[in-house]
Amino acid sequence: MKARSLTPARVLLVLMVLLGLAIPGGSFGLVAAAVNGAATAEDQFRWIWTMDSETEIGTFHNDNTGARFELSDRVKIQGTHSMKVIPSGNSAETKVALPLERERVAAWAEGGIVYLNVYLPPENRLNSTMYFLGMADVTSGWSWVGGVFSETKVHPGWNEIRYELPPIMWKVQPGNRYVVYLAFAGFDAEGNKVPLSEPFYLDGIRVEKAPPELVMTRAQLLERVSPEIREEVTQLTKLPDGELIDVIARRAFDYFWNEVNPENGLVKDRSTADSPSSIAAVGFGLGAIVVGAERGWISREQGYERALTTLRTFAGGGVEGYRGFFYHFVDMSSGRRVRDSELSSIDTALFIAGALVAGEYFAGTEVETLADQLYRQVDWEWMMAGGETPSMGWLPRAGFIRARWEQFNEGLLLYLLALGSPTHPIPASAWDAMLRPATRDYIFEPNEVLFTYLYPLAWIDLRDKEDYYANYWNNAVLAAQRNRAFSIRLKDKYHTYDEDIWGLSASDGPGGYRAYGASPGNHDGTIAPYASVASLPLVPDLALRSIRGMLEKHGPLVWGRYGFVSAFNVDLDWYSTEFIGIDEGVVLLMLENYRSGLIWKLMMKNEYVRRSLELAGFVDKKADYAVTPAYRSDLGF
Repeated sequence: MKARSLTPARVLLVLMVLLGLAIPGGSFGLVAAAVNGAATAEDQFRWIWTMDSETEIGTFHNDNTGARFELSDRVKIQGTHSMKVIPSGNSAETKVALPLERERVAAWAEGGIVYLNVYLPPENRLNSTMYFLGMADVTSGWSWVGGVFSETKVHPGWNEIRYELPPIMWKVQPGNRYVVYLAFAGFDAEGNKVPLSEPFYLDGIRVEKAPPELVMTRAQLLERVSPEIREEVTQLTKLPDGELIDVIARRAFDYFWNEVNPENGLVKDRSTADSPSSIAAVGFGLGAIVVGAERGWISREQGYERALTTLRTFAGGGVEGYRGFFYHFVDMSSGRRVRDSELSSIDTALFIAGALVAGEYFAGTEVETLADQLYRQVDWEWMMAGGETPSMGWLPRAGFIRARWEQFNEGLLLYLLALGSPTHPIPASAWDAMLRPATRDYIFEPNEVLFTYLYPLAWIDLRDKEDYYANYWNNAVLAAQRNRAFSIRLKDKYHTYDEDIWGLSASDGPGGYRAYGASPGNHDGTIAPYASVASLPLVPDLALRSIRGMLEKHGPLVWGRYGFVSAFNVDLDWYSTEFIGIDEGVVLLMLENYRSGLIWKLMMKNEYVRRSLELAGFVDKKADYAVTPAYRSDLGF
């Protein structure tokens, strides 16, 4: 290889680096190119923020975390200064919000990889080990774009934090305005977030062009699909409806049978190798065991042993919890709380629902005894936290989470377990205290996230039943129809959406996990297949058309070992390769309810669930409306 000559400018830059001299802001990005030869557009990286002036730092804010920012010349790695971040000492996370506008937007769009220089003083007692970068579009209102955690391991002194951005976070619109959010946090030995109280330093954010493997086209992605998956999808499209449903259900069951620690029954939250367990996934897994045994996919004895192992783990203290509730995420082996996850009221409810179903299926056995014991131990009354509605959770250091189950959503399931508890019931008045925003014909969850309508109905049979307010089954039918209609209206703008491809619900997305819904500003062209598939009992024709539409148009990219992947976005050439436990669970249970009503029949055998329905005021009644005439009158319609 021919050696490149060093020009005087290159010599000067190299000497400055070797001597440790500060390099003027905006020039540091040329050093690598100067050493190796002429700087090309591909070689150069761009500084978005240099943090070298009071003017620039003055545009930043702390996103209500109380942190302060000062220009500093104590330490620097580029330019003339760095920015000293002084945490408040009171906030679980320290944040910096940086406006991304005008020329910075254009520079950001040429990136894909973001680097942040961070100096962690060796004398600090606690430094941040969490580095998150998020982004919102603030052109008109506020709309979340996405976020990503860095996997960089840090140490005292200078660190270069690397973020690999998904395309949705760097394919920005030139005329739009954005805010980039940096979040930092420290943790104690038990994984609890501890407020940072000692200063640290930031010195510049730069971007580099994403490598080709991070920006693959649809055609390139299709080339990587295995011949086996291609052939399987081809055969699936030829199956009659009943057989196709059976394959989807069996694949969902396989997730719970395979992605589990057989020694303790804990089920992975998602299909990644390092995934923790989600106690909600364990609940769906107990329901899956029942379906698998009933369908003959496993023997009844195999199902019983797995269910017994699971419930013994929980009843014997093998899963960390408090007052009958369990932490949202726990370690797959030890059952100990993972990081700073909360003692979750809704996830405990989903676990208990699965336990009760298994208990009814294996009636008269230790499984039934343990399920009843675990249900009785849940102190629902304590979770009311002195309010009219239950809290969403509790943290060891902070106490009860401020957010409550005070509005119509998936929390219905929690209420219908807590009201009839034989040991720690919540008052019936809590049911009436729940807000139910409505139009004349429809009670809605404000963000129109479809799973919020599906989860309660996966467990409890509310067909031909109503309370004072609604027929919740008919209401969910409307929710599914509206979800599809919303997608169709926007199909010219988002190529993912189509007549037969819909399902806006919480899922993975190009910018990370997000509670997508059929509402303005709450979607980006990402479809979660589980949402339409699990709607099969509600809208059979529309759900089947969606299943076939996804297979025929995108099959090899959206189908895998456990059925449909977690999500996909055609506009951004993004197709998840992962599977999520709770998504697989709601699909399996709803498909089984469509075919046999098995889960509904078992749950409705439980005397305490029936008692909950009585206390909530449910009566048997066939109706063609969602909002009852009485509630409609109360609302003034």
